[in-house]
Amino acid sequence: MRQKLLFILLTIIFLLFRIYVNAQTSAHTNRDLYTELVYRDSVVFANVYTCNTAKNETFFTDDIEFYHDKGGVTKSRKTLVEQLRNNFCGEGKTKLRRELVNGSMKVYPINKYGAVQLGEHRFYITENGKEALSGVAKFIHVWKYERGEWRISRVFSYDHNAPGAESSATSGELYQTIASRDSGLFQAFNAHDIERLKTFFTKDLEFYHDKSGLTSYDQTNENFKKMFDQNNGIKRELIPNSLEVYPIKDYGVIEIGEHQFCHIENGKNDCGTFPFIILWQNQGGDWKVSRVISYNH
Repeated sequence: MRQKLLFILLTIIFLLFRIYVNAQTSAHTNRDLYTELVYRDSVVFANVYTCNTAKNETFFTDDIEFYHDKGGVTKSRKTLVEQLRNNFCGEGKTKLRRELVNGSMKVYPINKYGAVQLGEHRFYITENGKEALSGVAKFIHVWKYERGEWRISRVFSYDHNAPGAESSATSGELYQTIASRDSGLFQAFNAHDIERLKTFFTKDLEFYHDKSGLTSYDQTNENFKKMFDQNNGIKRELIPNSLEVYPIKDYGVIEIGEHQFCHIENGKNDCGTFPFIILWQNQGGDWKVSRVISYNH
């Protein structure tokens, strides 16, 4: 009897030790990732508004997508670097400096892909030899780690405002439209209706998940089908007052919020609350999800 109790005690101690080690390893890894991207961020913005075109080309993947609330969508590294050169390089062009807002930057890993970086920044323009604050904005960068190199593959630059101005991300007609589409999307999810769920996605869907990595339209739908086949009653609920909506010129909107997922596990309701980012494309009045970032699970 004593030997059995000793075995159980040792097993518990071992399991607790493994949990502690795994937690410490995860925290250490995330600290290292944060430090790495703080450095990468500083290098990018020390160069990106200069005439160093060759250097700027090293910061982005070939298939970079840049979604800007005022400027719309830019695709391909060649086009983006040309725009940077045309806008900021040469005599008489705007002299721009970017400053990261202290304490605003957050970094989360994306398994088998890289990381997502979120934050806020200020922009300063120099005119007649004097620098002045011109605006503030928020950003989301998706970083791809490939062959030992970090490069930005997706950019969401939004909520650009004059200093002191307030955004209207939680009200208005556009907000109500996306809130309604969000409700419809997750009504299909909560009903485990995979065929109806598919109708909300563009065929070029990219789904970035911190645990499962990047999946395509077909892979994402297959993952949802497997999830529903578990018959564990999984449901999603939007956290009240968490939803924010920001327009992207000539494309659609970015939806940002938090939601709770609950399912039955071992006879009990198991719930978790997570942040999300959804890019909606307006296809002639038909709003569809084209990019998703689901993180901090």
